[in-house]
Amino acid sequence: MPKRRQNFLSPAILLLLVACGTPAPADRKESAEAMATGNMVPAYLQTRQFDLYSLSRTNDPQDLLVVYIEGDGLAWLRIDEASPDPTPVTPTALRLALADGAPAVAYLARPCQFTDEAHRRNCRTAFWTSHRYGEDVVAATNEALDMLKRRTGAQRLGLVGFSGGGAIAALVAARRGDVAWLKTVAAPLDTDAFARHHGVAPLTQSLNPADIAATLASLPQLHLAGADDRIVPAATGNAYMTRLRDSRCASLRILPGTGHHDGWETRWPDLAQETPICR
Repeated sequence: MPKRRQNFLSPAILLLLVACGTPAPADRKESAEAMATGNMVPAYLQTRQFDLYSLSRTNDPQDLLVVYIEGDGLAWLRIDEASPDPTPVTPTALRLALADGAPAVAYLARPCQFTDEAHRRNCRTAFWTSHRYGEDVVAATNEALDMLKRRTGAQRLGLVGFSGGGAIAALVAARRGDVAWLKTVAAPLDTDAFARHHGVAPLTQSLNPADIAATLASLPQLHLAGADDRIVPAATGNAYMTRLRDSRCASLRILPGTGHHDGWETRWPDLAQETPICR
């Protein structure tokens, strides 16, 4: 039997990566800020370990701040070569945030995304590969959420995570008491099931949201999966939901005609208005 790959990257995932002709990190950042111009204000949030890039808007002080957490970004260039910079080529979480009509919305990038040299503290490849959902990343995200709350005056959070950002959102929600609800989009909520699906080794240096699912059983949560998603198939969400089979607060919805990145932005104005509830 051939040895399983250790880098947690399958040929399907490589479909997302552009080894040649990929815009430079500075150009990716410029493109993202151009999308948000006039709508959201950029800022770096200085946590103990990382400077996390954020964008936010709030028309007036609001009780609830909706925070969108970005996916893994450009983590790999090839199956055996990690990217030197994980800034996403397609910032899907940002696109969803911009389509959300809520009065208070923020976007939070993952460690080392959209950062210049002055803000690349502790940026090591492990934090967007093997340790991408590890304790250091989760702790930094948790700190950044506190900062966003203080900046906007919010008391509660609604968390929306795209792809790997959904895994981070779930892991963070499990250790906070101010999360009103959780939504994930195309998220690998059971990283072990995800690894098995792609025939790769599990992320042993990361945390698995499925392992703490019981902690979230009473949190209103909606998990959205694309029927045509070959990167994070709906079965991965089903694996997480089996840990919550007795919960009245968690639901999984599979959307036809939707892939990993494709189809979400056009549906999002309606999906953003849905508030997860306990039945």
